[in-house]
Amino acid sequence: MGTTQRIIPGVTGQPNWKDLNKSITNIAKTIEDENELNDEEKDEPTKSETEEEKLKREQEIAKRYKTITKRRNNHVKKTFNAIVRTGGGKNNIVKGRSNSIGRAGLKSARKLTSFFIGVSSNGLTEALSQIGFGSLEGKSVQNVIDYLLNYCSDSSVGMDETAAKKASCEILNIVAQESGNDIDKFEQLLKDYATGNGLKNLICLYWGIYIFEHLSQRFEEKIAQLRGEQISRETFKIIKDDIQGQVKVLNEHRPISNINWHADEGKKTIEQIFKSILNVICDDN
Repeated sequence: MGTTQRIIPGVTGQPNWKDLNKSITNIAKTIEDENELNDEEKDEPTKSETEEEKLKREQEIAKRYKTITKRRNNHVKKTFNAIVRTGGGKNNIVKGRSNSIGRAGLKSARKLTSFFIGVSSNGLTEALSQIGFGSLEGKSVQNVIDYLLNYCSDSSVGMDETAAKKASCEILNIVAQESGNDIDKFEQLLKDYATGNGLKNLICLYWGIYIFEHLSQRFEEKIAQLRGEQISRETFKIIKDDIQGQVKVLNEHRPISNINWHADEGKKTIEQIFKSILNVICDDN
C-alpha cells in the first residue's frame, strides 16, 4: 500500500487522529478476542464434565461472543465519528471546506454525475468530445474509463484525491462489467442510470466507497504491521460491510427521484446524499 510514512495520518497535535487510530485498533482487538474464543469453543470437554457444566460453559461462551460484538459495533461507530471530527464536522466536509476529507470527493462526484447526464442528453461520443477525449473509433470501454478517471480526478495527489479516484473507478467498473465491455451497451447503461433512481444509487455507493478508502489508506497497512495481514483484512472487511450495509438501508428508506441533475439542484443533491450517509454512520456533527 505504500511506505510507513503514508500511514502516519493527520496533523501534529490533532487529537482526533489519535482517537481514529485507537478506534480502528480496538476493532482489530475484538477480532483477536473472537478468534481466541473460537479456539476455546473448539476445545474438547473433559471426561468429567457433566451435561449441566457443558451447558453452562456454552452459555458463557455465547455471552462472551455477544459482548465482543457489542464492543466491536461501538468501536465501529467511534471510528466513523472520529473520521468526521478529523474533517472539522459534517457541514465543513459536505461543503468542501475541510482540508482532509470531502473536497476531492465532491469534485469527482460532480464531474462523474455531469458526464452521466451529458451522455443521457447528447450521447457518448459528444459527451466525451466535450471533455477532450477525441474519436471513439477503435477505443474500448477501458480506454474510456481510464480517460474519465483522469478527467474526474484532481491534479494534486493526496489521500483525499486517491479516495475519490478509487470511488470513481469502482462506480465506472460496475457499469463496465454490466455492459460486458461492449461500448454500445456501456453508452446505453450510462443513459439508463441517468434516469430515475439509478444515478442516485450509484452516488450513494460512491460515497460509501470514498469514506471507506479514507480509513483504509490511513490504517490498513498499520494494522497489518501491528496485528498481522489476516486481522487487518478482517478489520477492514467489517468496516466496509458496515458502511455498505448502512448505505443500502439509506437507499431503501430515503428514495430520491425526479432530480434535475443539470441544474443547481443536482449539486445540492450530491451534497445531501453525502450528508445523509454521514448522518446515518455517525452521531457527531
